[in-house]
Amino acid sequence: MERFFGDRTITLYPSGTAALAKAIADCAARSSASAPEVIIPAYGCPDLVAACLHAGVYPRVVDVMPSHWSYDPAALASGLSPDTVAIVAVNLLGLGDGADELAPLCKSRAIYLIQDSAQYLPRQVSNWPGDYVILSFGRGKPLNLLHGGAMIENPAARSARSTELPTAHYTFKDRLLASRAAAMSFNILTRPHVYRLFSMLPGTGLGKVTYKPLGNAAPLPESAWDRVGIGFELYRQKRSYRRDIWESSLGEWSMMGVEALSCPGSALQTEPLRLALLAPDEAAREVLVNTLNQNGLGASRFYDTDLTGVAAIPEVITSQGPFPQAKTLAGRLFTLPTHELVTPAALEATCEAVRAWHRTAAAPHVTSAALPRQAAKPGTNLE
Repeated sequence: MERFFGDRTITLYPSGTAALAKAIADCAARSSASAPEVIIPAYGCPDLVAACLHAGVYPRVVDVMPSHWSYDPAALASGLSPDTVAIVAVNLLGLGDGADELAPLCKSRAIYLIQDSAQYLPRQVSNWPGDYVILSFGRGKPLNLLHGGAMIENPAARSARSTELPTAHYTFKDRLLASRAAAMSFNILTRPHVYRLFSMLPGTGLGKVTYKPLGNAAPLPESAWDRVGIGFELYRQKRSYRRDIWESSLGEWSMMGVEALSCPGSALQTEPLRLALLAPDEAAREVLVNTLNQNGLGASRFYDTDLTGVAAIPEVITSQGPFPQAKTLAGRLFTLPTHELVTPAALEATCEAVRAWHRTAAAPHVTSAALPRQAAKPGTNLE
Protein backbone atom coordinates (compact mmCIF):
# COMPACT_ATOMS: atom_id res chain seq x y z
CA MET A 1 0.00 0.00 0.00
CA GLU A 2 2.88 2.38 0.69
CA ARG A 3 4.23 1.74 -2.80
CA PHE A 4 0.72 2.26 -4.19
CA PHE A 5 0.59 5.66 -2.49
CA GLY A 6 4.07 6.74 -3.55
CA ASP A 7 5.91 5.49 -0.45
CA ARG A 8 3.93 7.81 1.81
CA THR A 9 3.54 6.96 5.48
CA ILE A 10 0.25 5.17 6.23
CA THR A 11 -1.32 4.96 9.69
CA LEU A 12 -4.48 2.96 10.35
CA TYR A 13 -7.29 4.32 12.56
CA PRO A 14 -10.67 3.03 13.76
CA SER A 15 -12.43 5.22 11.17
CA GLY A 16 -11.84 7.71 8.40
CA THR A 17 -13.10 10.39 10.77
CA ALA A 18 -10.41 9.53 13.31
CA ALA A 19 -7.77 9.64 10.56
CA LEU A 20 -9.05 13.05 9.44
CA ALA A 21 -8.99 14.35 13.02
CA LYS A 22 -5.35 13.31 13.35
CA ALA A 23 -4.41 15.06 10.09
CA ILE A 24 -6.20 18.24 11.18
CA ALA A 25 -4.53 18.15 14.60
CA ASP A 26 -1.12 17.79 12.94
CA CYS A 27 -1.80 20.75 10.63
CA ALA A 28 -2.74 22.90 13.61
CA ALA A 29 0.28 21.81 15.66
CA ARG A 30 2.65 22.61 12.80
CA SER A 31 1.28 26.12 12.29
CA SER A 32 1.82 29.35 14.19
CA ALA A 33 -1.92 30.23 14.25
CA SER A 34 -3.19 31.13 17.71
CA ALA A 35 -6.76 30.12 16.81
CA PRO A 36 -6.38 27.55 14.01
CA GLU A 37 -9.17 27.07 11.47
CA VAL A 38 -9.77 24.46 8.77
CA ILE A 39 -11.85 25.10 5.65
CA ILE A 40 -14.61 22.54 5.02
CA PRO A 41 -17.44 22.59 2.42
CA ALA A 42 -20.96 23.67 3.42
CA TYR A 43 -22.35 20.49 1.83
CA GLY A 44 -20.90 17.25 3.09
CA CYS A 45 -20.81 14.58 5.76
CA PRO A 46 -21.15 15.92 9.34
CA ASP A 47 -18.15 13.77 10.24
CA LEU A 48 -16.07 16.61 8.79
CA VAL A 49 -17.26 18.72 11.70
CA ALA A 50 -16.70 15.92 14.22
CA ALA A 51 -13.08 15.56 13.08
CA CYS A 52 -12.41 19.30 13.40
CA LEU A 53 -13.91 19.56 16.87
CA HIS A 54 -12.12 16.44 18.10
CA ALA A 55 -8.85 17.98 16.92
CA GLY A 56 -9.68 21.25 18.69
CA VAL A 57 -9.73 23.23 15.43
CA TYR A 58 -12.44 25.66 14.32
CA PRO A 59 -14.37 24.36 11.27
CA ARG A 60 -14.67 27.32 8.89
CA VAL A 61 -17.59 26.43 6.60
CA VAL A 62 -17.40 27.68 2.99
CA ASP A 63 -20.19 27.64 0.41
CA VAL A 64 -20.01 25.41 -2.66
CA MET A 65 -21.20 25.79 -6.23
CA PRO A 66 -24.91 24.98 -6.83
CA SER A 67 -24.46 23.14 -10.14
CA HIS A 68 -21.15 21.31 -9.89
CA TRP A 69 -18.94 19.96 -7.13
CA SER A 70 -16.35 22.51 -5.95
CA TYR A 71 -15.85 25.31 -3.48
CA ASP A 72 -17.32 28.62 -4.59
CA PRO A 73 -14.15 30.59 -5.49
CA ALA A 74 -15.35 33.90 -4.02
CA ALA A 75 -16.56 32.24 -0.81
CA LEU A 76 -13.29 30.34 -0.46
CA ALA A 77 -11.23 33.50 -0.90
CA SER A 78 -13.23 35.32 1.77
CA GLY A 79 -13.06 32.31 4.12
CA LEU A 80 -9.26 32.23 4.20
CA SER A 81 -7.51 34.07 7.01
CA PRO A 82 -4.14 34.12 8.83
CA ASP A 83 -5.60 31.45 11.12
CA THR A 84 -6.34 29.02 8.26
CA VAL A 85 -4.10 25.98 8.63
CA ALA A 86 -5.65 23.63 6.03
CA ILE A 87 -8.27 23.18 3.35
CA VAL A 88 -10.17 19.89 3.19
CA ALA A 89 -10.82 18.79 -0.41
CA VAL A 90 -13.69 16.28 -0.30
CA ASN A 91 -14.05 13.69 -3.03
CA LEU A 92 -17.85 13.40 -3.20
CA LEU A 93 -18.93 9.92 -4.35
CA GLY A 94 -15.79 9.58 -6.48
CA LEU A 95 -16.58 12.68 -8.57
CA GLY A 96 -13.24 14.30 -7.75
CA ASP A 97 -12.05 16.77 -5.14
CA GLY A 98 -10.54 19.66 -7.10
CA ALA A 99 -7.23 19.12 -5.31
CA ASP A 100 -5.17 19.91 -8.41
CA GLU A 101 -6.67 23.41 -8.47
CA LEU A 102 -6.48 23.88 -4.69
CA ALA A 103 -2.84 22.78 -4.36
CA PRO A 104 -1.30 25.99 -5.83
CA LEU A 105 -3.51 28.10 -3.56
CA CYS A 106 -2.43 26.14 -0.49
CA LYS A 107 1.21 26.34 -1.48
CA SER A 108 1.05 30.10 -2.05
CA ARG A 109 -0.42 30.62 1.43
CA ALA A 110 1.75 28.01 3.19
CA ILE A 111 -1.27 26.01 4.37
CA TYR A 112 -1.91 22.27 4.19
CA LEU A 113 -4.15 20.45 1.72
CA ILE A 114 -6.06 17.45 3.07
CA GLN A 115 -7.69 15.18 0.51
CA ASP A 116 -10.71 13.50 2.13
CA SER A 117 -11.04 10.46 -0.10
CA ALA A 118 -13.38 8.45 2.12
CA GLN A 119 -15.72 7.91 -0.85
CA TYR A 120 -13.08 7.16 -3.48
CA LEU A 121 -10.25 4.66 -3.79
CA PRO A 122 -8.49 4.17 -7.16
CA ARG A 123 -7.42 0.76 -8.39
CA GLN A 124 -4.36 2.11 -10.19
CA VAL A 125 -1.50 4.23 -8.83
CA SER A 126 -2.61 7.88 -8.90
CA ASN A 127 -1.17 11.29 -8.24
CA TRP A 128 -2.13 12.80 -4.87
CA PRO A 129 -1.24 16.51 -4.67
CA GLY A 130 -2.37 16.83 -1.06
CA ASP A 131 -0.20 16.78 2.04
CA TYR A 132 -2.58 14.23 3.56
CA VAL A 133 -4.98 11.69 2.05
CA ILE A 134 -7.78 10.22 4.18
CA LEU A 135 -9.41 6.85 3.43
CA SER A 136 -12.36 5.14 5.07
CA PHE A 137 -13.02 1.42 5.19
CA GLY A 138 -16.45 1.76 6.79
CA ARG A 139 -19.89 0.59 5.71
CA GLY A 140 -20.73 1.54 2.15
CA LYS A 141 -17.24 2.80 1.29
CA PRO A 142 -15.26 1.55 -1.75
CA LEU A 143 -13.15 -0.80 0.40
CA ASN A 144 -15.94 -2.01 2.64
CA LEU A 145 -14.42 -3.57 5.77
CA LEU A 146 -17.17 -2.11 8.01
CA HIS A 147 -14.50 -0.57 10.22
CA GLY A 148 -11.31 1.46 9.98
CA GLY A 149 -9.63 4.20 8.04
CA ALA A 150 -6.20 5.47 7.11
CA MET A 151 -4.17 8.67 7.20
CA ILE A 152 -1.68 8.81 4.33
CA GLU A 153 0.96 11.45 4.89
CA ASN A 154 3.31 13.02 2.37
CA PRO A 155 6.84 12.94 3.86
CA ALA A 156 7.29 16.54 2.74
CA ALA A 157 4.49 17.56 5.13
CA ARG A 158 6.24 16.16 8.19
CA SER A 159 7.99 18.19 10.84
CA ALA A 160 9.18 17.64 14.37
CA ARG A 161 6.01 19.22 15.74
CA SER A 162 3.06 16.91 16.03
CA THR A 163 0.25 16.15 18.40
CA GLU A 164 -1.35 12.96 19.60
CA LEU A 165 -5.09 12.50 19.78
CA PRO A 166 -6.62 11.30 23.05
CA THR A 167 -6.03 7.61 23.73
CA ALA A 168 -9.15 5.45 23.71
CA HIS A 169 -9.74 1.85 24.76
CA TYR A 170 -11.20 -0.54 22.21
CA THR A 171 -14.82 -1.30 22.94
CA PHE A 172 -16.87 -4.41 22.32
CA LYS A 173 -18.46 -2.59 19.35
CA ASP A 174 -15.01 -1.94 17.83
CA ARG A 175 -14.13 -5.63 18.08
CA LEU A 176 -17.53 -6.71 16.75
CA LEU A 177 -17.24 -4.48 13.67
CA ALA A 178 -13.86 -6.03 12.91
CA SER A 179 -15.29 -9.56 12.95
CA ARG A 180 -16.22 -11.85 10.08
CA ALA A 181 -19.75 -12.10 11.49
CA ALA A 182 -20.20 -8.35 10.97
CA ALA A 183 -19.20 -8.63 7.33
CA MET A 184 -21.65 -11.50 6.77
CA SER A 185 -24.45 -9.52 8.44
CA PHE A 186 -23.77 -6.51 6.23
CA ASN A 187 -23.91 -8.64 3.08
CA ILE A 188 -27.30 -9.98 4.13
CA LEU A 189 -28.59 -6.53 5.10
CA THR A 190 -27.72 -4.98 1.73
CA ARG A 191 -29.95 -7.39 -0.17
CA PRO A 192 -32.80 -5.21 -1.49
CA HIS A 193 -35.83 -6.58 0.35
CA VAL A 194 -33.98 -7.15 3.64
CA TYR A 195 -32.66 -3.59 3.61
CA ARG A 196 -36.12 -2.18 2.90
CA LEU A 197 -37.72 -4.12 5.76
CA PHE A 198 -34.92 -3.30 8.21
CA SER A 199 -34.98 0.42 7.36
CA MET A 200 -38.69 0.53 8.25
CA LEU A 201 -38.00 -0.57 11.83
CA PRO A 202 -37.92 2.27 14.41
CA GLY A 203 -34.54 3.16 15.85
CA THR A 204 -32.35 1.79 13.06
CA GLY A 205 -31.43 5.25 11.73
CA LEU A 206 -30.73 3.94 8.25
CA GLY A 207 -30.63 6.71 5.67
CA LYS A 208 -30.71 9.52 8.25
CA VAL A 209 -27.89 12.06 8.45
CA THR A 210 -27.12 13.01 12.05
CA TYR A 211 -24.10 14.62 13.67
CA LYS A 212 -22.24 12.41 16.13
CA PRO A 213 -19.09 13.40 18.05
CA LEU A 214 -16.00 11.33 17.32
CA GLY A 215 -15.33 8.61 19.85
CA ASN A 216 -12.41 6.18 19.51
CA ALA A 217 -9.51 7.87 17.69
CA ALA A 218 -6.45 5.86 18.78
CA PRO A 219 -4.34 4.31 15.98
CA LEU A 220 -5.07 0.66 15.21
CA PRO A 221 -2.49 -1.99 16.18
CA GLU A 222 -0.12 -3.52 13.63
CA SER A 223 -2.30 -6.64 13.51
CA ALA A 224 -4.95 -4.64 11.63
CA TRP A 225 -2.65 -4.48 8.59
CA ASP A 226 -3.34 -8.10 7.65
CA ARG A 227 -7.07 -7.52 7.23
CA VAL A 228 -6.65 -4.18 5.46
CA GLY A 229 -3.91 -5.45 3.15
CA ILE A 230 -5.91 -8.49 2.06
CA GLY A 231 -9.02 -6.38 1.57
CA PHE A 232 -7.08 -3.82 -0.47
CA GLU A 233 -5.72 -6.45 -2.86
CA LEU A 234 -9.13 -8.07 -3.31
CA TYR A 235 -10.65 -4.64 -3.96
CA ARG A 236 -8.11 -3.91 -6.70
CA GLN A 237 -8.95 -7.21 -8.42
CA LYS A 238 -12.75 -6.86 -8.45
CA ARG A 239 -14.76 -4.06 -10.03
CA SER A 240 -17.77 -3.35 -7.81
CA TYR A 241 -19.27 -0.10 -9.13
CA ARG A 242 -19.95 0.95 -12.72
CA ARG A 243 -20.95 4.35 -14.03
CA ASP A 244 -21.12 3.12 -17.62
CA ILE A 245 -24.34 1.20 -17.03
CA TRP A 246 -26.10 4.59 -16.97
CA GLU A 247 -24.11 6.16 -19.80
CA SER A 248 -26.70 5.57 -22.53
CA SER A 249 -29.38 7.26 -20.41
CA LEU A 250 -27.49 10.41 -19.38
CA GLY A 251 -27.78 12.16 -22.74
CA GLU A 252 -31.54 11.66 -22.84
CA TRP A 253 -31.94 12.82 -19.23
CA SER A 254 -29.84 15.91 -19.88
CA MET A 255 -32.31 17.03 -22.54
CA MET A 256 -35.03 16.62 -19.90
CA GLY A 257 -33.19 18.83 -17.40
CA VAL A 258 -31.61 16.09 -15.26
CA GLU A 259 -27.82 16.55 -15.35
CA ALA A 260 -24.98 14.42 -14.05
CA LEU A 261 -23.05 16.20 -11.29
CA SER A 262 -19.40 16.80 -12.18
CA CYS A 263 -16.25 18.18 -10.57
CA PRO A 264 -14.37 20.65 -12.83
CA GLY A 265 -10.71 19.89 -13.27
CA SER A 266 -11.06 16.28 -12.12
CA ALA A 267 -10.91 13.24 -14.38
CA LEU A 268 -14.25 11.45 -14.77
CA GLN A 269 -14.28 8.44 -12.47
CA THR A 270 -15.73 5.25 -13.92
CA GLU A 271 -16.57 3.71 -10.53
CA PRO A 272 -18.47 6.23 -8.40
CA LEU A 273 -20.11 4.86 -5.26
CA ARG A 274 -23.40 6.19 -6.63
CA LEU A 275 -24.45 8.11 -9.72
CA ALA A 276 -24.95 11.75 -8.66
CA LEU A 277 -27.64 13.67 -10.57
CA LEU A 278 -29.11 17.16 -10.38
CA ALA A 279 -32.83 17.72 -10.91
CA PRO A 280 -33.93 21.15 -12.22
CA ASP A 281 -35.12 22.14 -8.72
CA GLU A 282 -36.10 20.66 -5.38
CA ALA A 283 -39.74 20.10 -6.33
CA ALA A 284 -38.70 18.05 -9.35
CA ARG A 285 -36.17 16.15 -7.25
CA GLU A 286 -38.86 15.17 -4.76
CA VAL A 287 -41.19 13.87 -7.46
CA LEU A 288 -38.38 11.91 -9.10
CA VAL A 289 -37.08 10.34 -5.89
CA ASN A 290 -40.54 9.41 -4.64
CA THR A 291 -41.53 7.89 -7.98
CA LEU A 292 -38.31 5.94 -8.34
CA ASN A 293 -38.55 4.56 -4.81
CA GLN A 294 -42.20 3.58 -5.23
CA ASN A 295 -40.82 1.23 -7.84
CA GLY A 296 -37.95 0.05 -5.64
CA LEU A 297 -35.25 1.66 -7.77
CA GLY A 298 -32.95 2.81 -4.97
CA ALA A 299 -32.93 6.60 -5.41
CA SER A 300 -31.45 8.64 -2.58
CA ARG A 301 -31.48 12.32 -1.59
CA PHE A 302 -28.01 11.71 -0.14
CA TYR A 303 -27.27 14.33 2.59
CA ASP A 304 -30.42 16.33 1.66
CA THR A 305 -29.27 19.47 3.51
CA ASP A 306 -26.31 21.78 3.94
CA LEU A 307 -24.29 21.30 7.13
CA THR A 308 -26.32 23.87 9.08
CA GLY A 309 -29.44 21.72 8.69
CA VAL A 310 -27.96 18.41 9.87
CA ALA A 311 -29.68 17.00 12.95
CA ALA A 312 -27.79 17.67 16.21
CA ILE A 313 -25.09 19.72 14.47
CA PRO A 314 -23.29 21.98 17.00
CA GLU A 315 -23.87 25.73 17.25
CA VAL A 316 -20.38 26.37 15.93
CA ILE A 317 -21.84 25.39 12.54
CA THR A 318 -25.37 26.79 12.79
CA SER A 319 -23.95 30.18 13.79
CA GLN A 320 -22.22 30.38 10.40
CA GLY A 321 -23.86 30.99 7.05
CA PRO A 322 -26.30 31.10 5.45
CA PHE A 323 -25.00 28.98 2.59
CA PRO A 324 -27.59 29.44 -0.16
CA GLN A 325 -25.68 27.62 -2.88
CA ALA A 326 -25.06 24.54 -0.72
CA LYS A 327 -28.75 24.58 0.14
CA THR A 328 -29.61 24.70 -3.57
CA LEU A 329 -27.24 21.82 -4.32
CA ALA A 330 -28.72 19.77 -1.46
CA GLY A 331 -32.24 20.38 -2.79
CA ARG A 332 -31.43 19.35 -6.36
CA LEU A 333 -29.10 16.39 -5.79
CA PHE A 334 -30.22 12.77 -5.89
CA THR A 335 -28.31 9.57 -6.53
CA LEU A 336 -28.85 6.18 -8.14
CA PRO A 337 -27.05 2.90 -7.43
CA THR A 338 -24.06 1.78 -9.50
CA HIS A 339 -23.54 -1.62 -7.88
CA GLU A 340 -23.81 -5.10 -9.37
CA LEU A 341 -27.52 -5.49 -8.55
CA VAL A 342 -28.49 -2.90 -11.19
CA THR A 343 -30.06 -5.10 -13.87
CA PRO A 344 -31.28 -4.27 -17.39
CA ALA A 345 -34.81 -4.39 -16.00
CA ALA A 346 -33.88 -1.81 -13.35
CA LEU A 347 -32.31 0.43 -16.00
CA GLU A 348 -35.44 0.24 -18.14
CA ALA A 349 -37.75 0.95 -15.20
CA THR A 350 -35.62 3.93 -14.09
CA CYS A 351 -35.59 5.44 -17.57
CA GLU A 352 -39.35 5.08 -17.88
CA ALA A 353 -39.87 6.74 -14.49
CA VAL A 354 -37.74 9.73 -15.57
CA ARG A 355 -39.64 9.95 -18.87
CA ALA A 356 -42.95 9.84 -17.02
CA TRP A 357 -41.83 12.70 -14.78
CA HIS A 358 -40.76 14.72 -17.81
CA ARG A 359 -44.06 14.14 -19.64
CA THR A 360 -45.99 15.55 -16.69
CA ALA A 361 -43.46 18.17 -15.53
CA ALA A 362 -45.32 21.01 -17.24
CA ALA A 363 -48.63 20.08 -15.61
CA PRO A 364 -49.53 22.00 -12.42
CA HIS A 365 -49.32 20.38 -8.98
CA VAL A 366 -47.60 17.23 -10.16
CA THR A 367 -46.85 14.79 -7.36
CA SER A 368 -45.38 11.32 -7.35
CA ALA A 369 -48.88 9.93 -6.86
CA ALA A 370 -49.81 11.36 -10.26
CA LEU A 371 -47.11 9.38 -12.03
CA PRO A 372 -47.65 5.80 -13.15
CA ARG A 373 -46.20 3.06 -11.03
CA GLN A 374 -44.31 0.48 -13.06
CA ALA A 375 -45.35 -3.11 -13.11
CA ALA A 376 -43.14 -5.19 -10.86
CA LYS A 377 -40.28 -6.88 -12.73
CA PRO A 378 -37.76 -9.39 -11.45
CA GLY A 379 -34.54 -7.77 -10.30
CA THR A 380 -35.71 -4.15 -10.31
CA ASN A 381 -35.85 -3.52 -6.57
CA LEU A 382 -32.64 -1.71 -5.60
CA GLU A 383 -33.17 -0.18 -2.17
